[in-house]
Amino acid sequence: MFSKDLRSLTKQNMLNSSLFRKTYILTLSFEMLAFLNIVSLAVKSLVLCWGLFILIHDFFIEKRAFKIAHKNLFWAFLISMTLTSCVHFTVWFVPNLVIIYYTAVCFFIFYGMYTEQNLKKTEQEMIFIFKFWTIFATVCGILSLMLLLVKNEYTIFGYNLGIFRNRLIGIYTNSNILAFSMVQSIVACDFLANHYISARAGAKKPNVVFLIFCVIVNSVCLFLSDSNASFLFIIIYCAIRFFCNLFFREKNFKGLRLIKTLMIVMAFCLVMVSACFALRSVCQKFISIIVNDVHRQERVVKDIINGNNPDDVIKSVDEHIDSIIIQGEESSGTHIGRSNYEVSSGRITLLKQGFKIFKHNPIIGIGRANLLLYGKKYIKNGLIHPDLHNGYLTILVCYGLLGFGIFAIITFVVALDVCKHLFSSTGKNYFSVFKRLFSALVAYCGYCLFEKAILFDMTFMVGFFWLILGYTIACIKSSKTEI
Repeated sequence: MFSKDLRSLTKQNMLNSSLFRKTYILTLSFEMLAFLNIVSLAVKSLVLCWGLFILIHDFFIEKRAFKIAHKNLFWAFLISMTLTSCVHFTVWFVPNLVIIYYTAVCFFIFYGMYTEQNLKKTEQEMIFIFKFWTIFATVCGILSLMLLLVKNEYTIFGYNLGIFRNRLIGIYTNSNILAFSMVQSIVACDFLANHYISARAGAKKPNVVFLIFCVIVNSVCLFLSDSNASFLFIIIYCAIRFFCNLFFREKNFKGLRLIKTLMIVMAFCLVMVSACFALRSVCQKFISIIVNDVHRQERVVKDIINGNNPDDVIKSVDEHIDSIIIQGEESSGTHIGRSNYEVSSGRITLLKQGFKIFKHNPIIGIGRANLLLYGKKYIKNGLIHPDLHNGYLTILVCYGLLGFGIFAIITFVVALDVCKHLFSSTGKNYFSVFKRLFSALVAYCGYCLFEKAILFDMTFMVGFFWLILGYTIACIKSSKTEI
């Protein structure tokens, strides 16, 4: 009897798509951290094997994959990916099949989560993940900032910690990864601050002071990471949120009111961009001074302990601090924030290189797993970076005009569904949540112009997008019932 119950419970958990999504997102989050990335990579492989079990049982045997909205387009894209992999059969065929499988997971288990027909469970999952993102990024952000006060730069077992190339890397494996982790948390705080989302799931509304504290920590770390793409994400997100609040205040969307709203939003964007860049500059200089001052005081203590004259040591330090205040920046020591660097960070070169590869296989592409190999084949010295830093360009190069065209149609029809519902849901209880989901999706689409993360890559950034999209579609499909 006990054995039968255990088997039943095990099968129930193995087929729990929500549990899979939560486990996968948690695994991706820990994969961002130094010293944990290798272990998390192994765990991620196991979790994706679990996902294959769910995909086969729920979506192929139970045929839910044939019931999702716009299913023909999603299947057409998967078929185009398979065709590309077969044409390039002799080059990394198995890795390309794995990428096809992962794309199917994004399409069916994430985008198709609404087919589970359990809105309450989906909302509780959303609350759990948003809370996790908030706490995880804030704790990691605090630890990253604390590292600066102990020592500004570390290299331990090949991991760079603290400050790396004048950018905050903290306890993460990359500055850009740290930045997007902070972005996730800021967006999650905005969701959690909304009363409906917590009340609907039966959760206690988080303390506003705590959320403000989290946003401040996350923003400081974002500024110190000096990541332009993540910085752009937050600016777009805030601009769209401001637009929705202003535009949907009334139900009249025509004429002069629309023009007036757009002009106000444009002015808001200009002010916000200027303010954010100014805040980033001030934050980077301020933290640089604090870090250098802390380390300088440590040196003073060591000099005094070593028998040097305390008055001479303190006088020397005071003179150096005065020179810093007069100059407005550090002339030596730790400096945070890149200076005299190319704004595109090599993305223009990658764009040119991507089109060079595309010209050789314009119809069906080369396959995502083959990108570096074909980069070496068609470009002298290969790509300057392991990826193209542009999600849309990656699809075009890797799966040609055929795959890109299908994906563009998918994007259009899904965007049309979301925009239609945005207008039809005004005045409903969940609208405050839906406009946040909409803002996050628009911001991410802008973010993907500067990062690879929209498909194929098994990273937390891709996980973020498909999770938000899945919640958005679940919200749309469940609107036929009272929510």
